Amino acid sequence: MLSLVYRRRQAAAGTMHRLTAHARRRRYLSDQAAGSMHADEAQGTGDPAAVLQKQDIVQRNSKAGRNFVDRMRCTAVGGHGGSGCVSFFRDSFVPNGPPDGGDGGSGGNVWFVADENETSLSCVKRMVRARPGVNGKGKAMHGQGGSDVVVKVPKGTMVREYSAPTGGSLPTVEPHRRAADDSSAFLDDLDKQIHAAEESSRWDSLFVHYPRWEDRNDVAQVRIPPEYRDAMRELESPSALSVDLVSHGQRVLVARGGVGGAGNPHFISPTERQPHYALRGLVGQRRSLDLELKTIADVGLVGMPNAGKSTFLCAVSNAHPKIAPYPFTTLNPYIGTVPFADSFQMTVADIPGLIPGAHRNIGLGHAFLRHVERSKILVYIVDVSRPCPWADLQQLQAELELYQPGLASKPTLVVANKADRASAQSNFERWSKMSDIPLVPASAKHRKNILKVTHSIRQILESA
Repeated sequence: MLSLVYRRRQAAAGTMHRLTAHARRRRYLSDQAAGSMHADEAQGTGDPAAVLQKQDIVQRNSKAGRNFVDRMRCTAVGGHGGSGCVSFFRDSFVPNGPPDGGDGGSGGNVWFVADENETSLSCVKRMVRARPGVNGKGKAMHGQGGSDVVVKVPKGTMVREYSAPTGGSLPTVEPHRRAADDSSAFLDDLDKQIHAAEESSRWDSLFVHYPRWEDRNDVAQVRIPPEYRDAMRELESPSALSVDLVSHGQRVLVARGGVGGAGNPHFISPTERQPHYALRGLVGQRRSLDLELKTIADVGLVGMPNAGKSTFLCAVSNAHPKIAPYPFTTLNPYIGTVPFADSFQMTVADIPGLIPGAHRNIGLGHAFLRHVERSKILVYIVDVSRPCPWADLQQLQAELELYQPGLASKPTLVVANKADRASAQSNFERWSKMSDIPLVPASAKHRKNILKVTHSIRQILESA
């Protein structure tokens, strides 16, 4: 009684501690928000609601950046099949009734389904395991099948199987380590006997025996069901898995559940009227998978660090990436949707900035270049106020071409961003004379000429 009271007091104390910590965190956040509002009001910017909304957006972006995963490895395991039952009908006046053992339920399958609402592979667990099937019971009661596991992955996920490292195997005796006085004939005969014993033991392990009938059952010549034999073949030599989930709702079976074992009524024959054995359930498939996300978007934004890609995406779409006046503000891809008045929509993907040598994995490297591979058109965001903006464009095209030949030959548009600065006008006029790629001046920060840019992108997209 005293121990029960002590445990209840400890649980109540833990609950109060968690509530107190939550209250402290809420007070800290409210104090931070109040301080930011006072600072903004002192600077003359001060709308408290706008400040809170901005802080909420920044907090969500920082959380999304930490949780973004575009490549990972996981293991998918199908559910174990339930074993068949060895049972016989018994009644008051039926002492030796017929077999009535039920079949085991099949194990659950593991499915991957593409979902356009998912944006990261962080939703996938490292180990995905389906539910096992239930064993059969007497009175012909079949076991319930295991439930399937459906894992939602982002649209554009590539699923490939790789060879996982296996554990230690049984030690084998190498030929040069055998005793010199052993004859080769004796060793060959011994190897055959060992192989036959292993095959017999493996075959016998497929069956469930009635108590104290293990030695009396002769299962060497038993005919097993065809579906059970086919499942055994698939387990021994599975086909390699490689699939690309590119459309919403597309699904693929990555790990098949084990087949349930047959009960003893399945083995009745003219010579065996009372079979005292049944089949065990097979194990489920186990696959080691390599998942790689390649974002599917209509438009891919490419540019140097701090060129204004995130600001441009925020200006033309409903996305809210992190914006700051320093390089590599964007640490993971963002996708925004650009709506038009006639209900037309296009998706725009923003990737982290590229630097010279990105194809050799310098900087953030080619870790995010895969996200523009499937874009229909490429939009280069170039800071036109730099001394040689055309050199930046050539460097970007060279990096894309070195990463994947032919990637830079997609339909292209160049947005001459930061055109409101002093040196931008002369650079744009000089660049327009030497460039054969469409150039559109814009200022994403001040939302100038944004409509012309979006309509130009739409025209290229519709003609691509």
